[in-house]
Amino acid sequence: MLFYRLARGLFRIVALPMFRFRVEGAERVPREGPGVVVAPHRSWLDPACIGGACPRPVRFLMMEAIYRRPGATWFYRCMRSIPVGDGNAPLTTTALRHALRALRDGQLIGVFPEGRVVPDGALGPFQRGAAMLAARGDAPVIPVFIRGSSRAWPHGRAWPGPAKVSVRIGHAIAPPGASDRDAVERFLQRIRAALEALAEEEERK
Repeated sequence: MLFYRLARGLFRIVALPMFRFRVEGAERVPREGPGVVVAPHRSWLDPACIGGACPRPVRFLMMEAIYRRPGATWFYRCMRSIPVGDGNAPLTTTALRHALRALRDGQLIGVFPEGRVVPDGALGPFQRGAAMLAARGDAPVIPVFIRGSSRAWPHGRAWPGPAKVSVRIGHAIAPPGASDRDAVERFLQRIRAALEALAEEEERK
């Protein structure tokens, strides 16, 4: 993933002075093996922040409509993003197959469980995709909280601007060991609780 590493390096060169970019918990990302990276989604800047913070490449699930935008598809393809259904649509069979194959190959998959950019504040409703992938792929979930991305690049603004941005990575959560609906739902609530705890930790700083 040479292109990914080049893009990550460029982001960090820009982010360190522009966003006073700070990362805590990078050592909590497993050095090898599969993982599902999850975070609240507050800004278009979030994937770059996660990619810049994680020591390993992360392949993001993203809305099909964004992936297919003219002039942008080549970039997302080079970043090895995986297009899924739009909005509240569930994972398509093709997207699920690609994501599970990546997990079996020991890769990290990035998921925003709210499924869209939402305003700052309490977490919105979660889709089941992240928990389902972790359960079926036998992969731990790595919770991540990003602070300040919505100030650096508010939804609706064309380009980001200077603002302090920090990324806090939590401890990996072991997969549930079962993939039935009830097990996935319980695991989804554990993911939500972990993200809420990270947000509280970051707010106390």
